Amino acid sequence: MKIVEDFIKQYNKEFDFFQKLSQIVANKIENQLYYRGIKAIVTSRAKKPDRLREKLLKRHSEKRYNSQEEIYQDIYDLAGVRVSLYFPTERDIVNEIIADLFEINKQMEFPCTSHVPKYTKRFSGYWATHYRITLKGDGLTNRYTNTIVEIQVSSILMHAWAEVEHDLVYKPYSGDLSTEEIAILDELNGLVLSGEIALEQLQLAMAKRTKKRNIITDKYLLTNYLLNTVDKSCLNKIRLGDTYLLNNYLSTSKKFSIKDLDLLIDKLNINSDETVADQLLNMLIVRFFDSDRMNLLNYFKNLHIPDKKAADFELFIKCWSILENATHTFLPDYDPESDSFQTPDFEIFNQLEVLRAEEINQLKQLNQIKRNLLHGLDTQTENYLASNYQLLKIITEKVVAKVSVEPAKNKLQEELGHI
Repeated sequence: MKIVEDFIKQYNKEFDFFQKLSQIVANKIENQLYYRGIKAIVTSRAKKPDRLREKLLKRHSEKRYNSQEEIYQDIYDLAGVRVSLYFPTERDIVNEIIADLFEINKQMEFPCTSHVPKYTKRFSGYWATHYRITLKGDGLTNRYTNTIVEIQVSSILMHAWAEVEHDLVYKPYSGDLSTEEIAILDELNGLVLSGEIALEQLQLAMAKRTKKRNIITDKYLLTNYLLNTVDKSCLNKIRLGDTYLLNNYLSTSKKFSIKDLDLLIDKLNINSDETVADQLLNMLIVRFFDSDRMNLLNYFKNLHIPDKKAADFELFIKCWSILENATHTFLPDYDPESDSFQTPDFEIFNQLEVLRAEEINQLKQLNQIKRNLLHGLDTQTENYLASNYQLLKIITEKVVAKVSVEPAKNKLQEELGHI
């Protein structure tokens, strides 16, 4: 067993490395959960050397390790993170977060057919998603980027049951369980699964209560409302996205009108490459950018952008909003009295010969800049943003000049004159 003892000796020297790595991963996830309005308990750990020794001795008797490298490749949870969700239906949002933050090497859904339990059960057992991930290099954490971390995502109820079951069934320090004990564990699993259904119903009841209040003033209510209001078939085709941006809008405007939000949810484009959150934010800003309900400058300041740059961001977005409002007038079903705020397809300019193909391609590039600005992600120089703003304004002026609906055209020209 020398190879195991040598590995444990080496691991003791590296324990702080794995502990720090697990904390880094946990902190990244916890930060995003907070911003996106998801309630959860996030814990991290490096595997304890004494527990690891017991595991390796058992596995060595089966696998016969030939080198320490084989052990590293076999044990993928030296650094581990657990995400215990208040509401199990929010696992899909956590999946988006993990995919955005990390490189996913493997993803496993439980229960799975490849897992054979040690005993016959009436209930389905452990429900969770496990990930084996590595960090994306960001300069500050490069020394950790090639090391695997296991992330387990499940409900608080399921994690509690799984912890008990795992220690009693798969680590039976007090001997094999009796038939009665196994039956009790199975019964508890049924109660946990019932509890998860109850949590889902509680989440739905909260969304219904929010709708009756007619306003949303809290980021947790906002995320819950979106999850329970946006059509599930829509969420199967496009991601919910980073609700942090909508939460930032909420903190700027202080509240969401349910009526306004429902109106925009109905206009989501499931064929768009933009997320639900990005589409809603874009529609909100297009509609409200010049009203008292939304101050773009404050929105960008809440993203911790310096005042001067926030003013430049505001100018670009205001011009983009005028462009989108102008674009709606070219649609076949345009009605000046209707609330048509869905992000338009600029290909209509090609069909109507409003813009050249080159200008339409420039608009697509400017659209990406717009997305970056709304996310507070633009890192280019001031001259870069200024030159692209000038290009955007030239194209917008050209589009507005060809608007055929005179009242709309006059209003758009007036708005252009104020930026």
